[in-house]
Amino acid sequence: MRAAAKHGAWICTLAAVAACGGQAEAPPADEAEAQDEVVADFIHEGVWSPRGHRLMVTWEQGGRSRLYGVLSPDTTDSAQEPGSGLRVSDGPDGGATWSPNADWVAFASMRDGQSEIYRMRPDGMGLVRLTNDEAYDADPTYSPDGRRIAFVSTRTDGAARLHLMDADGGNVEMVSGGPGIAHSKPEWEPGGGRIAVQVTMDDGEYVFVATPGGGWGRVKGGASPSWGFNGDDIYLERNDSVLVVRVSTGSLRFLLANGSAPRASKDGRWISFVRGQYPTSSLFALDLVTGAEHPITRE
Repeated sequence: MRAAAKHGAWICTLAAVAACGGQAEAPPADEAEAQDEVVADFIHEGVWSPRGHRLMVTWEQGGRSRLYGVLSPDTTDSAQEPGSGLRVSDGPDGGATWSPNADWVAFASMRDGQSEIYRMRPDGMGLVRLTNDEAYDADPTYSPDGRRIAFVSTRTDGAARLHLMDADGGNVEMVSGGPGIAHSKPEWEPGGGRIAVQVTMDDGEYVFVATPGGGWGRVKGGASPSWGFNGDDIYLERNDSVLVVRVSTGSLRFLLANGSAPRASKDGRWISFVRGQYPTSSLFALDLVTGAEHPITRE
């Protein structure tokens, strides 16, 4: 099974609730004991800061998913060796996004018993809760101007759908007309006019492009979309590989094998990706100029 399909326990549970619009059932006792015996050291994704000198990583260790700050391969701050990063949250947290000015990191968390969206400073200080609803709220992404956050929520019709809110959590609204069973992994286009979304359909996962006003267009089959810096390319994962699709033409190009959760840097230099299968994985960066792969965390 590909890396992105085997998430941590809290992420799996929430995904099931979001897709089905109900409450997740507890696993049988023997299954729960088997899950407890799994010692995970699993990275779900790494998201680049606006300057590209560090990443915010969703990392599952010791039975808990937390956020870690990790330096990029060519940062001027340090002669970076692959390492373990600096923990900046206590979890269970995941799905981080940087504000355009790098002052804030928004993320989803189960710390208060249900999935809500929070923001904090990149060092973990200044925690603010942005949503407060009994529904499932997750997968935030800042708009390029920093004024709005796109996210998925079950609050409107019981299924995980694309929503928008102000950066302070106000003025929540659903983006109308969304197809499929459930939405996840939205990411705002660099120009701010469109949002790429992973959509679960009856026959699998697809990447769609939505406008805040409610227009939707299917791009390609795949998952975990991430916009390239040119606003036309979208990186996605499919069958344990990373590909790039050009939205304007529909052309699809293979990028690398044995990888998942691609995330593009804002300057177009790097693609971060995850390599490994649950319960262990590592974070890498692909240099789009040289084609070289660089380990960011220890393998």
